[in-house]
Amino acid sequence: MDRSPAGAFAPPAHPPAHLPGQGRRTALDVSDLRVLERTTVRLAAALSVREAVAVVLGAVQDVLGSTSCDVFLLDGTGTALVPTGDGVARTPAAGRAPRLPLDASTPSALAARTREPVQLRSPAELAARFDDPRNERLVAAGERSWAALPMLTDRGLTGVLRLGLPREGALDEVQLLLAATLAGQCACAVDRARLFDAARAAAGDARRAEQRYRTLAAAGRLDVFTAAPGRGLTSELPGWRALTGRAGDVAGTGWAADVHPADLPGVLAEATAAARERRAGTARLRLRTPTGWRWIAATAQPVREDPDDPGSAVLEWVGALDDVDERVRARRRTRALQALTAALSTAGTRAGVVDAVLRTCLGLPGTARASLTLADDERGPGGPLTVHRLRRDGRREHLVREDRRAAQLLCDVEACAAAGGWYAAGPEGARVLPEWVRPTYLQALADGDTAWAVLPLSTPQRRLGGLVVGFSDDEAADEEERAFLLALAGQAAAALDRVDLLERERSTARVLQEALKPGSLASVPWLHAHRATATGAGAAVGGDWAELLDVGGGRVAVVLGDVMGRGARAATVMGEVRAQVRALALVDPHPAAVLRGLDACAAATGAEDLVTLAYVLLDRDGGALVASAGHPPPLVRTGAAARYLDVPAGPPLGALLDGADGARDAVLATRLERGEDLVLFSDGLVETRTRPLDEGMATAARLVAAAGDAPVRGVVDELVGGMTRGEPVDDDVTVLAVRRADGGVL
Repeated sequence: MDRSPAGAFAPPAHPPAHLPGQGRRTALDVSDLRVLERTTVRLAAALSVREAVAVVLGAVQDVLGSTSCDVFLLDGTGTALVPTGDGVARTPAAGRAPRLPLDASTPSALAARTREPVQLRSPAELAARFDDPRNERLVAAGERSWAALPMLTDRGLTGVLRLGLPREGALDEVQLLLAATLAGQCACAVDRARLFDAARAAAGDARRAEQRYRTLAAAGRLDVFTAAPGRGLTSELPGWRALTGRAGDVAGTGWAADVHPADLPGVLAEATAAARERRAGTARLRLRTPTGWRWIAATAQPVREDPDDPGSAVLEWVGALDDVDERVRARRRTRALQALTAALSTAGTRAGVVDAVLRTCLGLPGTARASLTLADDERGPGGPLTVHRLRRDGRREHLVREDRRAAQLLCDVEACAAAGGWYAAGPEGARVLPEWVRPTYLQALADGDTAWAVLPLSTPQRRLGGLVVGFSDDEAADEEERAFLLALAGQAAAALDRVDLLERERSTARVLQEALKPGSLASVPWLHAHRATATGAGAAVGGDWAELLDVGGGRVAVVLGDVMGRGARAATVMGEVRAQVRALALVDPHPAAVLRGLDACAAATGAEDLVTLAYVLLDRDGGALVASAGHPPPLVRTGAAARYLDVPAGPPLGALLDGADGARDAVLATRLERGEDLVLFSDGLVETRTRPLDEGMATAARLVAAAGDAPVRGVVDELVGGMTRGEPVDDDVTVLAVRRADGGVL
């Protein structure tokens, strides 16, 4: 793939509508919601007016890029505004008014009087509307536009949030909504802090009340509890009871009966040590529920007689329980897939793949055994089957079976795949398995297993065999867990298929050309789709690929990737990344999650190949989330017009620098209306030795617009034909176009 030295692809420049690097938005995006969520959490722990103001000022500075921002609170007389806190990023020349009467001719005073937001777009507008000399200091300090927002609660006006910006122009609708929301959060936090101050004074024990409040503010979502030295638990646990269905007493140490036996010694040891050392205690444990074990996080803070003396007696512990099952499982799934991907990337033989898969399965919590049953690749479906087993105690088995019962496995692979795998728990679970498997399963139960996951090992071209994961714990087998296990089996099948092909053929290029050539696009009832590909002159295989992935829930991932270079090396890397995309999308199809997972895979394998990716998560109703890893932005054709989506430009996969963890959070939210075309392409289409990138981008947009209402195939053919003029291409070229079908179905 020929590239400009710049590295990551940057979309066509547009003049910023409000903040540098952003286009004007009409709705909150994921990063906005995360800012509000973080602000809410931090305000929950703010115990003073100064702390609450500092939290909000920091959030305003982060999301709006203001030169300065301040909070003015209404004084006790209700006739003036008084600055509070230290301000943020204030230019010294701007100064700060010590007291601002409500009748002053300033934006903040007007916002307080009218209780409506006030925006000033330029110094000229400021001078025309307000004649207070204090305003001149703001202009002299480099501020060019301003906004003042009243801070309101049900109790009335609390104050005013003021911000100055280094550019002319008003806040757009989304920015104004963010600023107003932060002003409202600040008002509520200030009121709460004032009430808390009054409550502390009334209680006569300010330090202990503050300590308890801080503990409760940081408490988890499941339960808040208290415990006493020598007595154990002294409060009820309604959330615990709801999860476990417990009818008995949880007081004292009664709760211990619900904790996983492997976790209980550690929990008790931590509680004993915390009591002995008069310190905080933390633990993570599994809790027995009717559907299996769930992960719970517990924290407990000591409340001392003298909060300022760490050695004083502990009166009680105040703590919280948080249901962290989803977080723990999601982290475990991601780590397992990353570990398997890293192991498979270096496995060049069937034995290496088998070992990597078995070890990964045995690394999952609660597993007792893993077994791979594979067909003899040389003798085909009628030949013997090889069984590879690995147990938790390290025992390995290698068996060759030629009886009819074993041969039946390959006939059942398709049925297993259609069912999304077979999941059996307890003796009654045998009913979901084929009759010939049941005796083996029941024997495994007698040996200590509690459940099995039987997973198909197959690719679109071949049925390779089956993967069995045996569990010794009652894990909650929800849909996400099953999707993860299927993704793991899919990776294993793809790797087995790859090494079988490599071992069977001497010509790597011919093997890759057959194994990695694009298959048919997935059939989606509510989408028209067409794809065209061409490899560079002189290359049998290339590094481009494009596909549709049905990720469930009425959603489809539209993917187009590009590996730098051409030939066998590019095709090999392309196959690895394509398999990673498929596996990650099945676990969590959100664009940010997929790109972060791909970065982690690249880091785990030490990959140095430059790979770019365009990823669109499209809903049946037209909602779309779009992300780019150094790739050209998609085109959208509406009628006789075409436009490039203003997708945040992220770096190529694996190219993130340390400290850039949030770089993949920038995702464009948009819609694809019925009849509109979404067109993705690799840069080989628009950039050649004789045609600059900008010219190629503009030409591609004109060709797509000129296609009008032609069928999707016609749009793609017109685009490829117009750009290549029927000549051999310099670089790999791939184009994928989709259109929502009229009426929602074909």
